[in-house]
Amino acid sequence: MEDERKTKKQLIEELNCLRLEQIEQAKINSEKFTKAFLQNSIPTVITAIKDGRVVEVSDAFLRLVGRKRHEVIGYTAVEGGFLTEKQRAAFYSELNKNGLVENLEMEISIGDGLLRYGLFNVVMMSINNENCLLTTIQDISKRKQAEEEKAIIEVQNRQLQKSESLGRMAGAIAHHFNNKLGAVIGNLELALTELPKGGNPQARIIAAMKASGKAAEMSSMMLTYVGQSFEQRELLDLSDACVRGLPLIEAVMPANVVLKKDLPVMGPIVSTNADYIQQALTNLLTNAWEAIGRESGTVSLRVKTVSLAQISTAKRYPIDWQAQYTAYACLEVADTGCGIEDRDIEKIFDPFYSNKFTGRGMGLPVVLGILKTHNGVLTVESTPNQGSTFRIFFPLSEKALMRDQEAGSSYDYSISSFFPTKFIEGGAVLLAEDDEMMCNMAGAMLESFGFSVMKAKDGVEAMEIFGKHQSEIQFVLSDLTMPRMNGWETLTALRKVQPNIPVILTSGYDLAHVMEGDHPELPQAFLSKPYNLNALRDAISQALGKID
Repeated sequence: MEDERKTKKQLIEELNCLRLEQIEQAKINSEKFTKAFLQNSIPTVITAIKDGRVVEVSDAFLRLVGRKRHEVIGYTAVEGGFLTEKQRAAFYSELNKNGLVENLEMEISIGDGLLRYGLFNVVMMSINNENCLLTTIQDISKRKQAEEEKAIIEVQNRQLQKSESLGRMAGAIAHHFNNKLGAVIGNLELALTELPKGGNPQARIIAAMKASGKAAEMSSMMLTYVGQSFEQRELLDLSDACVRGLPLIEAVMPANVVLKKDLPVMGPIVSTNADYIQQALTNLLTNAWEAIGRESGTVSLRVKTVSLAQISTAKRYPIDWQAQYTAYACLEVADTGCGIEDRDIEKIFDPFYSNKFTGRGMGLPVVLGILKTHNGVLTVESTPNQGSTFRIFFPLSEKALMRDQEAGSSYDYSISSFFPTKFIEGGAVLLAEDDEMMCNMAGAMLESFGFSVMKAKDGVEAMEIFGKHQSEIQFVLSDLTMPRMNGWETLTALRKVQPNIPVILTSGYDLAHVMEGDHPELPQAFLSKPYNLNALRDAISQALGKID
């Protein structure tokens, strides 16, 4: 019996020893697990609830924030420098609401002022009978960066869609506007030729024609804004072009504005024309002194050459600009005016945007349009109440980039210019034009040159007439945009019937816009609407291969 009791006692002792060994082993295993967890898990921080001091951290967390263990253990998140007091308050506010934190996005400092985004999740736990918070942090910086880049792209896409929509609108309005102006200008010119010289009606008609010419300039500005303007270009010294253009601008500059100039004797060479530079310079300087208002202020004008790396990527327009060169000519205009709020900078390039200090009308939009035609770019730096700096950049050129073109309309308002020289009497012209007013006006102009005119309202009707009278027709004057068969289609069809027939195309759109794409046949001449008698006469001479 005694042996049996001894055996039971030994068994109990052995069982107790085994339990102690199991408990100790479990403790060892737990410590190993915790150590491995902290070493290999996602970034993890354990903090005491009573004072918010860090009890333990994972190696992954130390790698995330770029700190040593002794720089973190025993400190609060604020003292450790990886959360601000405001962020800490937001963290505990979220914790107090729910007793835990789920998927809280916050910035976290990683040293040297750099920030990363973390996704915080928190649960409560007990360590050595002390309540603690176990916080895991998932680095979501790449995701946030992708979201921000996506947001920027979405904003840019909206701007591009807006610009594309405005471009279509401006181009369409200018096209129709030019048709109507063509009829006005042409009929006024014809009326002037039928009046005796020196009569009072002549002065009134000339005044009306000047007003029509100004309206045509506005139409041209709209086309320039959308990058559809074309002018013959040449190599120009940008600095010299500014020097030549300044006297006209300085004559109307307000007395309270001082103009400072830094224009080198030998400036950068660009492929453009003087009218473009004059427009850009006038609009930028006008914008600058309007920003100054009635207070005394300074406008600085500077021309220089810069590398591509010197062109700022911030507030750069057009936003879809792609650099194609390593060096650019820069025209810089800075003012001490009222400056522009960030939210308004994009708006100043909208046509007819207005506020109290800048952007009234087409000034800056036209500058942007000029740059579009040159593959140039514009940057803006501005601080409210401190002033603005506009820089426009043209590609440097060593040779002319554009081929010579005979194009456009010119307005000469001297009396002698309104009496045309006649061509060969009795010649016939086929006129294809769908706008009735324009058709009648163009027909009258052609008749004033001594031609008989056969009219068609579209390309299909023009081909029917040509099939019957091709032996009589000297040349064809055709609008580009017509129903059923447009100008390009009509030109191709005409050349199939008679390969050498001279053709003049006309359009309310600009030459560069018209000539886009590949065309199997090309006209002998192009007329941009609205055109006057001299422009029509020159186009006919070019088409017929002679000057009268």
